[in-house]
Amino acid sequence: MKLQTQTLVVIIGSMFLFLILLTTLIRPMLLSDALAMDEESMYKDMERIENAIRLEQDLLTRLNQDWAQWDDMYEFATGERQDFVASNVDENTFMNNRIWRMIIVSEEDEVLLDRSYGLSEEADQLSEQLNRLTPSLNNYLIGAEDSFFIASVQRILPTSGIGDAAGKVILVRDISGNYIKRLGYDLSLDLTANTGAGVEGNRFVRTVSEERMEGQLTIQSTNGDSHLILTIDKPRSYYLSKRDVITNFVLYLLVLLAVIAIVLYFMLDRLMISRVTSLSKQLNQIRQTREISSRVKWKLHNGDEIHHLGKSINGMLDSAEESHREITDMALHDQLTGLLNRYGVIEAFHRLTDRKETHIAFMFFDLDGFKRINDSLGHKMGDTLLRKVANRLTEFVDHENEVIARMGGDEFLLLVHSPDPEHLQQRAAYMVRELKQNYILSEIKTFVTSSVGVAVYPDDGESFDEVLQAADIAMYEAKRKGKNQVVYYHSLAEDLEYKNTLTLENDLKFALKNGELYLDYQPIYIGFKESMTGVEALIRWDHPVKGRIPPNVFIPIAENGSFISDIGEWVLEESIKQSVKWRESGLGQIGVAVNVSKMQMRNKNRFLEKMDLLLDQYQFPPEQLQIEITESDIFFFDGEIIEFAKELREKGVRVALDDFGVGTSTLFNLKNMPVNVVKIDRSFIQHVPSEEFDCKLLKGLYQVLEGIGMYVITEGVETAEQADFIRRFSDSKIQGYYFGRPMKPAQIALLLQQEFAFHQAASDHN
Repeated sequence: MKLQTQTLVVIIGSMFLFLILLTTLIRPMLLSDALAMDEESMYKDMERIENAIRLEQDLLTRLNQDWAQWDDMYEFATGERQDFVASNVDENTFMNNRIWRMIIVSEEDEVLLDRSYGLSEEADQLSEQLNRLTPSLNNYLIGAEDSFFIASVQRILPTSGIGDAAGKVILVRDISGNYIKRLGYDLSLDLTANTGAGVEGNRFVRTVSEERMEGQLTIQSTNGDSHLILTIDKPRSYYLSKRDVITNFVLYLLVLLAVIAIVLYFMLDRLMISRVTSLSKQLNQIRQTREISSRVKWKLHNGDEIHHLGKSINGMLDSAEESHREITDMALHDQLTGLLNRYGVIEAFHRLTDRKETHIAFMFFDLDGFKRINDSLGHKMGDTLLRKVANRLTEFVDHENEVIARMGGDEFLLLVHSPDPEHLQQRAAYMVRELKQNYILSEIKTFVTSSVGVAVYPDDGESFDEVLQAADIAMYEAKRKGKNQVVYYHSLAEDLEYKNTLTLENDLKFALKNGELYLDYQPIYIGFKESMTGVEALIRWDHPVKGRIPPNVFIPIAENGSFISDIGEWVLEESIKQSVKWRESGLGQIGVAVNVSKMQMRNKNRFLEKMDLLLDQYQFPPEQLQIEITESDIFFFDGEIIEFAKELREKGVRVALDDFGVGTSTLFNLKNMPVNVVKIDRSFIQHVPSEEFDCKLLKGLYQVLEGIGMYVITEGVETAEQADFIRRFSDSKIQGYYFGRPMKPAQIALLLQQEFAFHQAASDHN
């Protein structure tokens, strides 16, 4: 083995051994303290829970003291105020004060009042135990079979606090079930509760998996015979964070070691190995020539290369640190306007909700004229307009009580911390008025209006997403009513048309489960052969009461709801299954075209994962699946659609641009869109061949599209003359009523059988 090879093996082996030692010995040591930090975090969460429950106990005690030391209560306990219960104790009393049970006992141990709100079985079980409780400044913790309660017992005294006690008041509050859910939500914890035997001590933490850990907090009843066990499930944040840091460090170190190995080998070769080789050659030459006066020579090299390597490594690390800062900033801010993005505004929302008695208005607005400016002046001008809008919004935002964010596209969100409806109305009107002012774009004066939807937390939703969705619905209603106006979500409940839409939306949620949705299929033919090459799957809704609901009515409802992805995935699976059934029946492999919605393209990862699963499950060739994107959607989600279509093409799936020619800037978008199929809209064929202009326009389209290698389908073909025109001037596939309306799968199968029989007869005849 040559000396150079041996040196290379030694260097690589040493580096490999070092990495093994690093990962097997040092890495576990670095991660050892992460568990303690995660456990400490869990114990702090338990302390937060205990503090919250103690606060609940204190509040109940204060409430009971107010009731017990009240002249009206005192007179009732002494038999003087008989209308006390009718005037002061009703269902609202329990609801407003979050009381489960109230018991008033006279000084003679006569139960004057015993009412509870819900949990009737527990009420029967605990009656005797509650009546035995004595007045105390401290409250009691009482456990039932599946519930846990706080009980406060106070002596009944006059308001002045002077005099003999007239009895006692017992107030009981439920701290299990819904209370625990609300407590977990308030503390941002995944919190569950059950009753049972407690653990040793009152706190217990254990590691569930590499990524999650679990903690148990046991609360013991006053008499010690019952326990409320609260279970917290949370990620091992410190461990996961440290693990990621160490992994990244090892990767960076691996790159560094590779560079060092190369440089080290080069330096050893230049400074040692090459010199030894040169010396050996010179000695051999001296031996062969026998010239005693000859001397060996070699050239020494300086360390400039090592210095250069050090600078390169420092540059790499500087670049990595700078990239990390940029990524962190990008995660929370919109790069175009500098405003908060969706993730940043969620954090700001949580900060605002930390205040007591919080009411936050979500003003969600969309620029009405933005698409017109974007199309006519270009995307660069559109971006400039968005920056100017962002600057204008920033100027009049109260940064202490308000937050402004760009949610994407031309949509913005303003969070206003104010419970005053009049103030909200003034702010919304002022915002609409300010945004309507003129903008100067490269010496071009233009303007846009805005449609604003307003929803209020927590009245219109209990979470950020719920309130945002409500504001989004109100904004779209403002657009539908004529734009440049403000619509409040709560006012939609009084709108009859909106109620009808909500009814359809509610029915549509269960339409898929109830089997009310089905698919029709419209055939697509190869024009010159008149043979079926594929079908387009078209969804239908047969409402059990209202009959057939058109797709253009229920599809937008599904998109505004949260179930369009479920419906879209069902359409994809049903169409693939049907094509497989035709294939297994001996009718050949029939391609299937499926339309996707804007929301499916937004959630592209979910759609692509489902598509991959179905293609693998049914062994369906990806080239036989055609995903159709409507041209008008391009201008709402340009970047997202391009990424979505690109990933489909990479998987071998055909991507079709549907309704080609209806929108604007179509040919320009064809240049940038990764589509391989264009479906020409029916409006281009309606007056062919009777109108000369339409004929020339359609022939020109065929020449351009087929010239750039597009697979062309012409929609809306209804007559033989139209089909003949297409055959003469293009290789376009044909779809329309001339060959067939949307039909049931059995009718498609019959057409395929007839087609197969016709071709078989023609073959036999030849």
